[in-house]
Amino acid sequence: MRSLLKAALLVFLICSTLIPHAGAEAKTDALYVSIGQAISAVKAEDRDALSKRIATLAKQSKELADSDEKAVILKRLSTLKQHQDASFATISADLTALSTAVRTLEETMRPAQDATARTRLLDLHEVTKQMRQADAGERKTLEQTLLKEWTARESVVREESIGHYGKVEMALSAIRIAQARQTFDQTEWNEALDQFDTSIDSFVEGDIVKTASVELTDLIRLLDQASDALVAKDLDGARSTLTTFIAQWPSGEGAVRTRDSALYTQVETDVPLLLARLNDETRNATITSLQELSASLGQLTDQTSYTFVDAMLVMVREGLEALLIISALVALTRKANLRGERHIWFGAVLGLLASGLLALIIQFFFSTALASVGREQIEGWTGLFAVLVMLLVGNWLHSKTAITSRQTQLVSDLSRTSLFIVSFLTIFREGAETLLFYVGMAPAMTPLALGGGILAAILLIGLVSIAVIYFGVRLPIRRLFLGATILIYVMAFKILGVSLHALQLTGVLPVHPLALPPVAWIGFYPTIETVVPQVLVGLIIILTVLRKQRRGTSLKKVS
Repeated sequence: MRSLLKAALLVFLICSTLIPHAGAEAKTDALYVSIGQAISAVKAEDRDALSKRIATLAKQSKELADSDEKAVILKRLSTLKQHQDASFATISADLTALSTAVRTLEETMRPAQDATARTRLLDLHEVTKQMRQADAGERKTLEQTLLKEWTARESVVREESIGHYGKVEMALSAIRIAQARQTFDQTEWNEALDQFDTSIDSFVEGDIVKTASVELTDLIRLLDQASDALVAKDLDGARSTLTTFIAQWPSGEGAVRTRDSALYTQVETDVPLLLARLNDETRNATITSLQELSASLGQLTDQTSYTFVDAMLVMVREGLEALLIISALVALTRKANLRGERHIWFGAVLGLLASGLLALIIQFFFSTALASVGREQIEGWTGLFAVLVMLLVGNWLHSKTAITSRQTQLVSDLSRTSLFIVSFLTIFREGAETLLFYVGMAPAMTPLALGGGILAAILLIGLVSIAVIYFGVRLPIRRLFLGATILIYVMAFKILGVSLHALQLTGVLPVHPLALPPVAWIGFYPTIETVVPQVLVGLIIILTVLRKQRRGTSLKKVS
């Protein structure tokens, strides 16, 4: 318990150190988001939505630190309130004036420009120049060189302009997609390189790029634009639009995932495959698929608030699998009299605290698409490490299945470090995302519904966990170990597919589709990049099982 308190104190101190540095920039980002939403309400001529956005702007403006720039913002906001019932053209002009005032405040907050760092960014043009002239054998190597050189220089862009940083990352994704095409298109390749160069030049020249949230209607519009481009037989335009959709999807996925998990899975699985398979032969089928996805997403736009059930289902969906693994491990340690239960619970609690810390960092440092992309990548890389540890734990569990067939008591303990790591990672992988979903849902529901839903989910997951532990310790020890082995191996297979797919969605991995149906509930996504590693893991599991069975047979003969 003393160690747990120390860990909690450490997390609190880190949060206290980080938040003040991020607060000012986060507040201007929030203002830009609200202004953008107000502009959308003006375009839709929706005065109720506009009134809500103005109220939000008033609250956000009051939280700004006192300054001359804040006084101007409050003055512009006062004018906007006075014109709230005026024509939409007048309101639009007021919003433009308010946006200009926020931009002025942002300029005063911007740190002094690092001339040397900016000059080093221009050196990247030499790499892109070589990439335009490269042959097939050189393109991949130069792409890796560009990524390496950008990584060495990216900090100045990330610290000064999240908007520019997101544009550069999107350009890098376009370069990866162009490189991964089965049939290379020089025009697409050059356009992606142009996009990268333009983004770098825009930052160096000091252009302002506003960050904005992605609404569900924005995602629907992109699908419709891609469909219209295909109807006009503009395959390049459709590819570009779908690429933009994939880049923006992580920022808008929460609105889908919290309302329709099946549709969320379908969109996340289908769109990358539709893009990768897009050609003249698949054009009509792609049009149909995009129109169906657009119509399904459109049905969600009618829901303007969340309920108690929505809040409950978010945590149940995200947390049940993790708690199932932890409960099974606890049942094992109790049944077999193994040391390590304390490490399991400590890993779970620390994973939850680390998730909270990560959610705070993302919320305060990155309030745009970049945050969502980073969150997906963290989940992807963390998942791959979790798979490795799960395979080691599964191997140990299966070995003990053979031993317990002839012994009533175990003679060795599972590494307490492994128990801790598995417990920590299963909670950490989903924890931050769950917390961020609740942050997004909170403004659209009552505190009672939000709190009640979370408490109901905790109660439900807790009851399931207690049941797993209660019935687990009453099973014959061999069956308990066998069941835990199967659970660990199945979850490793699923997490591997989900993690690789998350890296595909953020452009880290390319997408080469296979002619197979997806099975999302088991983490099976039909692409070369996901299937090949899963097949290898499956072979490792099979070989491990066969080897352990032979060893168990030998032990029986000896005894």
